[in-house]
Amino acid sequence: MPVNNLKNIKIALFLFLCLRITLTTCAADFLFTSINTSQGLSDNQIRFILQLPDGRMVFTTSGNVNLYDGVHFTYLHRTAEDVYPLQQYDGYYRIYRTGDSLLWVKDNHKLMCIDLYKEQYVTDLSSYFRDKHISCPLEDLFVDDLGRTWLLIPGALQELSGGMRIPLPDNGSRVLQDVNAKDDALYLFYDTGELVSYDLVNQKETYAASAYPPSERDDFRRTSLVVKGSKGFYQLRNGHKGGLFYFDWQNRSWKKIFEQNYTLNTLVILPGDEKAYISCVHGFWIIDLLDGAHQYLPLLQTRKGQIVSTEISTIFQDFQGGLWVGTLNRGLLYYHPAMHKLAYIGRNSFPVPPEEDVAVECFAEDKAGNIYLKNHSHIYRLAEDKDDSLSLIPVAASSIPSELSAPLQRNAASCHFRGKDYTALCTDSRGWTWVGTSDGLELFTDNEQASRIFYCENGLSNNFVQAIHEDRHHDIWVTTSNGISRIHVNPDSHDISFTNFNRQDGALEGEYMQGAVFEASDGTLYFGGIDGFNVFRPDREPIAPGLPYAPVFTALRLYGEKVNTGEKYGDRIILPQTPPYTENIELDYNQNFLTFEFSALNYLNGERTYYRYRLEGVDKDWIRVFAGGQNGGTDGTGILQASYTDLSPGKYTFRVMASDNILQWDGRVTELSLIIHAPWWKTNTAYTLYIITLLLVTVVGIRLYVYWTRKKMERRHKEEILLLRIRNLIEQCNSYEAEQKARSEENNPPATCSVVETSHAPKQDAAESAFLARAIEQVEKNLHVSGYSVEQLSRDLCMERTGLYRKLVTMLDQSPSLFIRNIRLQRAAQLLAEGNLSITEIAERTGFSSSSYLSKCFQEMYGCRPSEYAEKMKKST
Repeated sequence: MPVNNLKNIKIALFLFLCLRITLTTCAADFLFTSINTSQGLSDNQIRFILQLPDGRMVFTTSGNVNLYDGVHFTYLHRTAEDVYPLQQYDGYYRIYRTGDSLLWVKDNHKLMCIDLYKEQYVTDLSSYFRDKHISCPLEDLFVDDLGRTWLLIPGALQELSGGMRIPLPDNGSRVLQDVNAKDDALYLFYDTGELVSYDLVNQKETYAASAYPPSERDDFRRTSLVVKGSKGFYQLRNGHKGGLFYFDWQNRSWKKIFEQNYTLNTLVILPGDEKAYISCVHGFWIIDLLDGAHQYLPLLQTRKGQIVSTEISTIFQDFQGGLWVGTLNRGLLYYHPAMHKLAYIGRNSFPVPPEEDVAVECFAEDKAGNIYLKNHSHIYRLAEDKDDSLSLIPVAASSIPSELSAPLQRNAASCHFRGKDYTALCTDSRGWTWVGTSDGLELFTDNEQASRIFYCENGLSNNFVQAIHEDRHHDIWVTTSNGISRIHVNPDSHDISFTNFNRQDGALEGEYMQGAVFEASDGTLYFGGIDGFNVFRPDREPIAPGLPYAPVFTALRLYGEKVNTGEKYGDRIILPQTPPYTENIELDYNQNFLTFEFSALNYLNGERTYYRYRLEGVDKDWIRVFAGGQNGGTDGTGILQASYTDLSPGKYTFRVMASDNILQWDGRVTELSLIIHAPWWKTNTAYTLYIITLLLVTVVGIRLYVYWTRKKMERRHKEEILLLRIRNLIEQCNSYEAEQKARSEENNPPATCSVVETSHAPKQDAAESAFLARAIEQVEKNLHVSGYSVEQLSRDLCMERTGLYRKLVTMLDQSPSLFIRNIRLQRAAQLLAEGNLSITEIAERTGFSSSSYLSKCFQEMYGCRPSEYAEKMKKST
């Protein structure tokens, strides 16, 4: 074999060994979850990472600014009008947050500003600065750790809101790169490595200190990144080299901590100044700030076994202790120590050909504490190395201890209970029997025949149950076709709660094998399945940090449609600000079919999130939902969806809490005030108008009643006077006839007048009396004629109708029709008094078309019905 080939083989073997060692280190310490464009990220080129006070993440990529709530990404697009030129800044992406609503984004000679209330860029920053009385062009912008915004203008550094101004000496040999603050001191960091401290009270320079000698300035003067620690400032500098420096503000001294011959991208200082993470061209460095130890991770491994070898452009640790890694072209990587609770041994650890299946069927333990497992016909012993890594050693069947032969030959079979077959069976220390089915988990307590059944919507990880086991802590472990559930039973109340382990926790990608669960003598649990098995050590279970943020209001849906910020719905803008900054919502009466969406910001494992919420005024108690369940309360990814339909007008308060443990509800509560306005016809103004209208109608009604009553009384009074006048005329007629009979021999037809009640009638001459007598005579002669009208009366009197009308109105103040009717009614009253005829017969004899019409007219004239009049006449006789 040629020497060169042998040399190449040795180099390859050496590199493979180094890679193997590196991967082992990575796998033991860091196992990342990948988040990229397939999960909604705008693009995979991450430039900067920041976290907002409400817990949401901000990811700046080459194309967009992304807001992330743990499930959904929101993109903030910019245009050329949103960019303000920065003359001096020639560094990389930086994001500053001021207040609770503004994000300042710096890039090479560019400045942008984002208003988070609207989730939009602030257009025309030149006008924005002019409104702040900044007329000269900006050279750079900084934000210190106290939230103050500093503007670098020619010859000075000016604070944006307060107007504080610090003159800077005209020194063209150095460029201001960073600004930070502590108490009343402002620290300026220059490209020369110098730090200048200013007293903001006196606005004077107090001292200056340099991080390195002038001979090293070219090595580190290009870029600067300052991170405030507990006792000083950490500064990452780049030029021909990259270095990490530390300034102790008490001793006013610098120290070089770390140096490399390539660019160091970003810096993270862990709480307590214990460790520093520095991203670089390949992977990142971990530096122990207490003992100075360095660890380099050039390759990163994902939980799916992928190896990431690319530039780490930025790195960030969130408030929950999670580590975010932004790559140049592979998107985001996320790691948390509490993520992978289950150790995963995959098929790559099994010495079998690629075409052979791996299915771990059962486990066993010998007297020495060694663990054995069976994969089809192969048996392996599980060995633990010094670095806690696990390996499999093939074992011949003949060398297995005799006490393990039976356990390792056990085959999964159906379990029988109460005459039925089940997939799994376990009677626990409480005497409860848990039985697994292909569709849910059943529980029989005591001697009850009926059982309780649990499904995914009740908290089970999957409905197909493969194995059930009770551990030494009396928790029930259930393996399924997709994940593992741990069931805890409260010893006092016997309340049942579920904790699920999914792929985020290291669970198998495939399903678990039936009956393949085992607890070793030291309490370690083993779960066998397709393509590998899991190991869980309760004594080493990482403690989850809980959810430090209150749930964030992410969206409002109206009749199923998402409500957009600043958009009108009807006559109302429902969301003047974006949902995370909204505390009060006002709606119209017909905008009452709502869905509230909240995110718990559970970056660790969004599917293992529990919510409880309550709409005061509607819900009597808290409603609990499980984010990973298949119920109506969540979308299955970690977002709460609380829907309410047909809400009545009124004031409501929506409260929501989140937890990663159903037994602990000590987190903060998010409140949202809701007002549904009543329709205009149900408002207080409308009710006032109703009352006023009712009062007006009542007053008008009373006045009209009084008016018509008075008119009726006046009419009746006139009729009574008229009847008195008619009676007087009749009496005069009778007197006139008697005189005529006595004086002459002429035979004049007597005028028979009806008896009419009258009094106080005016005197009439002989011609008028004769005329009235003839008119009365003609009407009485035709009483039985129902159709006898004014026209017939005028013809019988040889007069025109108008003349008859004028004459009767002049003499009696009465129309001809009323004259005829009154005579008919007078005759009807006489007949009623006699009592020999019925009302119908009287109506026919007096010319009324019907008895009802007679009754109506009679009541108008006499104030009572004909029957009542007849009764009164009988009593009077």
